[in-house]
Amino acid sequence: MTDWIAWAAIEGALTKTKQMLFEPFDLTKWVKLAIILLFIGGGGGGYDFSSNPFNSNFGDFGDFGDSYSDVELDAFVKETVSEVSVFVHQYMTYIVLAVLAILLVTALFSYISNVLQFVFVESVVRNHVTIRAYIKNNLGNGLRLFILNWTLGIIFLIAIILSLLPALSAVLDGDVSALFFRSFILFFVVFVLGIIILEIIGSFINLAIPVMLYENVGVLKALSKVISTAMHSIPQVLVYWIIRGVIGIIVNIAAAIISLIIVLIAVLIGIAVYMILTLLGFSLFDMAHLLMPGLFFFACMLVLAFIIRLATVPFPVFMKYHALLFLRNWYADIVPFWEPVPKPVPEHE
Repeated sequence: MTDWIAWAAIEGALTKTKQMLFEPFDLTKWVKLAIILLFIGGGGGGYDFSSNPFNSNFGDFGDFGDSYSDVELDAFVKETVSEVSVFVHQYMTYIVLAVLAILLVTALFSYISNVLQFVFVESVVRNHVTIRAYIKNNLGNGLRLFILNWTLGIIFLIAIILSLLPALSAVLDGDVSALFFRSFILFFVVFVLGIIILEIIGSFINLAIPVMLYENVGVLKALSKVISTAMHSIPQVLVYWIIRGVIGIIVNIAAAIISLIIVLIAVLIGIAVYMILTLLGFSLFDMAHLLMPGLFFFACMLVLAFIIRLATVPFPVFMKYHALLFLRNWYADIVPFWEPVPKPVPEHE
């Protein structure tokens, strides 16, 4: 019987997670890991396909079309397009500046996230979290990963835009029938296939990051090595994906339950604080026209997000150890895991 590496790695990942986070318990280490994970984002989740557009009754569009004449619909579409065009032309400078600002901020946080991917790997491998030193060592690796991820994202976006061009072109010409579902079949196909392809590539990138670190190669070279190894052990990779999917679902459910409990506690505390302040004569909705309450609410949301991440630190740590243990036994013995030093046994006199 074939030994499934991904299955065997579960027990080792549990042991490593316990050693890192609970032997001994170090709150400072948890806080540092929570900061890293907060910037990395995600947490083992994936895309949500729970609402399937193919399950809807699209025959109901016929009633919508019958209630208005073609002339009225065409006039409505042309008027809407005209108003949007006027708005865009009038505020083009502000729109461009806003888009550039959003892209700049998004790119900055994305780069930080990619650098911290390597920081997270080094932290769990060495069982020692030093954010500043690990960031300094991985600025170049983070940039390479950033470029690759953005290139994949841009390709996916271009494919989505191209799949929408026929419907968008028809709408701009006043053809309202292009709004119907059948005109977007190509979009749904491209979107689903794109997500699947990105998930597969993302799985290989996750395994390629340690290869980059410990073989000192670029992201494309590491990715090609991982994919080449996968081509020679397809069953192991398929089982790895299945097990990761199942574990991911379990982890997400557990994290969601913990998050819900924390949110409920925070809501109860918030209600209690609000009632106390109201009894004391303070009005939270009159201060600086809601500016102060708004900023306070935003700060509370950030604190709450950090607390949730802090409470769920063991889950991404376990998932990362599982991937690393799988990689060590599947690809090569390249991950020099820290091992705890056994305590000396006292001599009995």
